[in-house]
Amino acid sequence: MPVSLRALSEHHIPTILEACADWEELAQHGPPYWRPRSPAELRRKIDATSGPAPATEYNFVLSTEDGRLVGECSLHAIDWRSRVAQVGICVWSPEDRAQGHGRGGVQSMVEWGFDHLGLHRLEAWIVDGNGPSQRLFTQLGFTYEATLRHRYLHAGVYRNVALYTLIADDSQSTCT
Repeated sequence: MPVSLRALSEHHIPTILEACADWEELAQHGPPYWRPRSPAELRRKIDATSGPAPATEYNFVLSTEDGRLVGECSLHAIDWRSRVAQVGICVWSPEDRAQGHGRGGVQSMVEWGFDHLGLHRLEAWIVDGNGPSQRLFTQLGFTYEATLRHRYLHAGVYRNVALYTLIADDSQSTCT
């Protein structure tokens, strides 16, 4: 199912708060879902993206053809000197997962990050055990690079995070 990206805005906040109400289910997949979402957090994300200077993060919502919001994606932790960013994706509801929404969001982020922002390297930090995300990023050409040991604390347990990367030159043949 095709998905489009829309810049995160104030009018999305109520929908996101409702969609993320089961933050405990989402927390197992990684940040920022380790605790309940708040309007203030989402407003900070909106503010971080706006302004005349290049941002250190860009936040979007995923929208289906009928306009229903199903998730979020972002380019964040942007290092402009080295032209590196992390790419994040979350489809909120288990019923909406495995429908192609995440793939569409990540493909859009990769194209926008490399073509529009001129980034050189994208990183996906994936919590150990999140097989669907590992498969998605691998299918889109990302390469496993390292394990960050005990990087994510969830439910009192430290979990490893796998680092997957895609270099701009490599994306031409893999992510389309």
